[in-house]
Amino acid sequence: MPHARLRRSRNLTSARMQDDARIDPLRGSPPAGVWCDNAVADPGGNVSARPLTTGLQESVAAKAAGLIAVAEDLAGEFSLRPLLERILRRCTELLGCDAGSICSVDEAAGTYRKEADIGVACQSGHVFPLTEGMTGAVVARRAPVWFARYEDVRGGHVADEERGTLRGVIGVPLEWRGRIIGACIVFSRDARREFGPDDAELLEMFARHAAIALANARLHEVAEERARVEAAAAERDRLLGDLHDSLAQRLVTVRVHIDSAERDLAAIATRPAADSAVAVDHGIAIVAEHLKQAGAAARDALAEARLTLLGLAASPLDGRTLDAALRSEAAWAESVGRLEVRFVSAGTPVPLDGGLSREVLRVAREALTNIVRHAQARSVRLGLLYEQAAVSLLVQDDGQGFDPISGCQGERFGLRAITERARELGATVDVDSLAGWGTRIRAKFPYLRDEQQAGPRLRVLVAAGQPVLRAGLSRLLSWTEPGIEVIGEVATGEQALEACQSLRPDVALVDLALPAGAAGRENGV
Repeated sequence: MPHARLRRSRNLTSARMQDDARIDPLRGSPPAGVWCDNAVADPGGNVSARPLTTGLQESVAAKAAGLIAVAEDLAGEFSLRPLLERILRRCTELLGCDAGSICSVDEAAGTYRKEADIGVACQSGHVFPLTEGMTGAVVARRAPVWFARYEDVRGGHVADEERGTLRGVIGVPLEWRGRIIGACIVFSRDARREFGPDDAELLEMFARHAAIALANARLHEVAEERARVEAAAAERDRLLGDLHDSLAQRLVTVRVHIDSAERDLAAIATRPAADSAVAVDHGIAIVAEHLKQAGAAARDALAEARLTLLGLAASPLDGRTLDAALRSEAAWAESVGRLEVRFVSAGTPVPLDGGLSREVLRVAREALTNIVRHAQARSVRLGLLYEQAAVSLLVQDDGQGFDPISGCQGERFGLRAITERARELGATVDVDSLAGWGTRIRAKFPYLRDEQQAGPRLRVLVAAGQPVLRAGLSRLLSWTEPGIEVIGEVATGEQALEACQSLRPDVALVDLALPAGAAGRENGV
């Protein structure tokens, strides 16, 4: 029957075109071969004709406008659900409907989740098995699916009070890189509305945009989860570092005093019987003092650990200059390690960032702690050198040294801690050690980190005809490349040339045809 209607339209058109003599000359007659309908006579008896192609043109224009609007939505700052609702609203309007839903699909888990709906309550936020509903049917077929009656859908989830108002239903998959990640469903309440392949093709166009939105949302979720994991790991490392800093020296103090007490007790036990009671009592008093000092250090360590875990521990600098704090560390090493420590500060002191001062002090403290524990040294040189662009820390001992490759686990751990801490601030660390010849550590900390010294960022202009591509490139560069600044976005070749001449970008990313004669103008950009 469609063919019969076509022949009738052509005959009607021919009949109308034979009346060209009555058409107002100022309006002109329809071009030859153009089908016309709705011939209308005005009060003057003139007949005007509207091309049949107008309806088709309006339909194409509406589709294009809808897709452009969706692309602009994707480029805007919308969270997932409002964005999906906007996409749904535009595609349902073009299909002559007022209700729909979008779901995300997890085929590995065999489930899907209602993400957004308009015009009908589809239990948004709930999760269902892929054996139910329109989404289940779409995923099972892996292609568009439509039903003349919604009641034919197996396991539909529309509320009972609304189910009776629905007639036809159509759904298409949302695909991303060969995988189905969701489904877009549209419902009709008009019993005369019959869905077909043309509707599926139109809905698939919007489905591509919805798939981009879902994929971006998943990427953001992954990025946010990764950021949370990295933040948790960074906080864990910071807490472990603070605990190590607060406990290491105090526990070394405990160990040194206990070792001294053990040696003194052994000496008392091996004293000749002829020794006086006074000498024995003196030895016992020394042992008692060592144990007292060890107990005090242990209590301090416990208190410091509690404060650190609560985030209440005092800053190691605590209002002191870096030089003063390093002198205090040197005094600790002299007292506990029975070392001769010489501290030297050279150059013109430069006010340091608090974080930089703390890290320099941490490295010095770790180095001195390792010397007291492992080096068996007699003397230590501790130096701080203020240079033009950096401050350098020097720690050198005359102890037994070690082989950096085959050294004991404790030495390797301490050395690794020193190196990692320094490099986190962009510092360079040099370690020279040889068994029997002592150890020399030099750490050089720049006043400014690399990113602070990098200077101005690279200025980039993005020129692309497709809004999604243009917005995607801009966001990708802005979010992932701190050294890049997106200074503008343009959609045409003329705009690109004007922007290059006015903004003078360092780089222009172009994905469009430039106007004729642009080559010469490009050379001047």
